This record gives sequence, C-alpha cells and structure tokens, in this order.
Amino acid sequence: MNRALGLLFAGSAIATAALVLFYNWFFPDAMPLASTEPLLAWRFEAAFVVSAAAWTAAFVAAASALSLLLIAFTGRDATVGR
Repeated sequence: MNRALGLLFAGSAIATAALVLFYNWFFPDAMPLASTEPLLAWRFEAAFVVSAAAWTAAFVAAASALSLLLIAFTGRDATVGR
C-alpha cells in the first residue's frame, strides 16, 4: 500500500508540474478575469481544461501525500480486513 501511494504521489506530482509548465508555455496571456484583451473562446476553454486537470492532479498528489504521512505517523498497517 505504501508503494502504491508513493507511486501515486510521484506520478501526480510530476503530472501537476508538467501541466503547469504546459499551461504557462501555451497560455501565458489567458487570464479571463484580469485581462482586457480579447482572446479567442477556444483558448479560454483549452486553458480552463488544462488548468482543471492541473488542479485535479495537485489534489491527488496532496491527498496521497497526506495518506502517506498519516500511515507513517500512526504506524498502522494499511490493509483491508476481511
């Protein structure tokens, strides 16, 4: 269980970093509420999808990191009882 959570944390942290870099590289000017310059609608939609995926990956990374910390500090075995 610890190995699976560790892999989940590492994968989602890497995915978050990659999506944030992708967002900053391809949509540097896509700030819907702060920008007065008109952008194409598809750029806003694409930026929203990439941003939502990045936030979801960040949440998964945070949840798995919290689970790993709780398992480490409580010292419990993370198995499902039958």
